[in-house]
Amino acid sequence: MHNLQQRANVAFSFACTVLGSILAVVATISYIAGYPTVPSDIRVDTNALRVVSRRYGPEYYDYGTPKSHFAKVNFDLDVDFTPVFNWNTKQVFVTVVAEYESKTHDRNSIVLWDHIIQDKQDANLTLRNVQNKYAFIDVSRKWSHQPVDLSLRWDITPHVGVLQSGRSASNPVNIVLAPAEQA
Repeated sequence: MHNLQQRANVAFSFACTVLGSILAVVATISYIAGYPTVPSDIRVDTNALRVVSRRYGPEYYDYGTPKSHFAKVNFDLDVDFTPVFNWNTKQVFVTVVAEYESKTHDRNSIVLWDHIIQDKQDANLTLRNVQNKYAFIDVSRKWSHQPVDLSLRWDITPHVGVLQSGRSASNPVNIVLAPAEQA
């Protein structure tokens, strides 16, 4: 009646349909269930906050102007991502973001630090005196007393389903970046 190839094709097609349906149900359940809010605490050492003037760096040489203002921020971070780890969580990508307004742009966002958490055992972050990992520089290359808000954000990568984002429920930390003092 049917040869072996046709029977294998029907069985494989049925298995793929069932697997696709199961994955769609898992993705839908994960999206509807959502993730709990994560209590977090960011503290900035304002005594260690400073703006320095130097070249933009050897790998990012700035041909237009020889000096740029860089902000150096030290912060403490207490956050527990254990509640967001469930059967469908692959990893959590955590970032500390600085947001501010400037004369030329209404909204600026700079990632200062990031970390990837892949295991539930490593989900409790208690970090002290962490310096920004990435360059904290404005597009205009100068800081002029801009108020900056630091906040914690994260992206939850599931095994199956939609990438979900979250942000610290607490108020962002407010700092002011003054221009670098000329030496």
